[in-house]
Amino acid sequence: WDHAIELLPDAKLLDCKIYPLNLHEQQQLDKFLKENLETRHNSKSLMASPFFFIKKKDGSLHPVQDYRKLNEMTIKN
Repeated sequence: WDHAIELLPDAKLLDCKIYPLNLHEQQQLDKFLKENLETRHNSKSLMASPFFFIKKKDGSLHPVQDYRKLNEMTIKN
């Protein structure tokens, strides 16, 4: 994906919360990052959003990013 998200003129950099992860979640995060960093899709964004996991019915973990704050600063198109 090669696209840009336009922000409102008064948008300020976010100070996002870091959610604590237990050992199993940290291991899954490490695995997720390793797999996704291999794709070499580098971001030029100055913004960051909190990352955490939600447990699925089968017990596995689903990665989630909380974009609510970023969405508030986005120009809708």
